[in-house]
Amino acid sequence: MAGLARRPLGNTGCDVSALALGGVTYNLHDDEHAATVVHRAIDLGINYIDTGYGYSDSERKIGLVMAERRNEVFLATKSNARDRDGMLSHIEESLRRLRTEQIDLYQVHDLGTEEQIGRITASDGALRALEEARQGGLIRFIGVTGHRSPDILAKALREYPFDTVLTSLGAMHAAVRPFYETVVPAARERGAGVLAMKVMAYGWLAERAEQAIRFALGLPEVAAAVVGVDDIAELEQDVRAAEAYEPLSDAERDDLLATARTIYQARSDEAWFIKR
Repeated sequence: MAGLARRPLGNTGCDVSALALGGVTYNLHDDEHAATVVHRAIDLGINYIDTGYGYSDSERKIGLVMAERRNEVFLATKSNARDRDGMLSHIEESLRRLRTEQIDLYQVHDLGTEEQIGRITASDGALRALEEARQGGLIRFIGVTGHRSPDILAKALREYPFDTVLTSLGAMHAAVRPFYETVVPAARERGAGVLAMKVMAYGWLAERAEQAIRFALGLPEVAAAVVGVDDIAELEQDVRAAEAYEPLSDAERDDLLATARTIYQARSDEAWFIKR
């Protein structure tokens, strides 16, 4: 086994593990459980950890490990703040919680409307705060995330030189909305690193976890699949799938997309993460 592969993250100059640890789910457990999962992820070769200002207690719990192992990971977090002052406040709090003097990637989170693009790009918008933080050495890169409207993400990428984009590139979204076809060309134009989220669609594809990971990693230009886990067993299962990665055959891909479409149609009233 060759171990967990690393891929270039756009034009950042950084290489990240093909499987990234998402900072949700396990963080709902106690401090010891959460820290154990993060330690194990790093031991298994995961060097990209993604969390968020609004992810319950996730930043603080990841910080328990960062106090010891910060130099081993590319650390990413995000905030829904749209104005300068709000974003600066969140950056400062994220640094404190994560027990670090610098965050590798800070992302404008859940961008979904043209009005929000206008707010973050205004003279007193969130991007001003992020640029100030980068100039001050508090962050290294600026990213954007979104899982509602691929058109809005593409527009944002064309209006501002984001370093990365984290978006819905799992099979569930691919079955019902053209995120890849819309967002990735815009990212390519910018040289932005592409990160896949919603790989398991909140567990709806958990029984097809290996194929779900292979689907996301098989998309050209995807640097990493960001996957949340409940525990060590789930983490190790996902790492094995990423280590043994082979692209899906056409038949496997078609079958996975058909399964995802069927699940979505049966549960579309619950699919807030796909709705606009």
